[in-house]
Amino acid sequence: MRIESKVKPEICHKCGSKRIAEILYGMPLGTSELQKDMEEGKIVLGGCCITNDDPKWQCVDCDAPIYKKFF
Repeated sequence: MRIESKVKPEICHKCGSKRIAEILYGMPLGTSELQKDMEEGKIVLGGCCITNDDPKWQCVDCDAPIYKKFF
């Protein structure tokens, strides 16, 4: 089942976790701020291969992808 939301969800619709991270794509610089955000579950890395249909957020606990719904 594909999970879609117009805004960042408050909870994961798969497991109920409140830990939803934004997915960062590309090849970011490894800064201490990025490391802190990753450790706190605010950011997860999505890799450097980007398509037209990539999720915007991901549950930190169950890894469920959440896609941004535009319409």
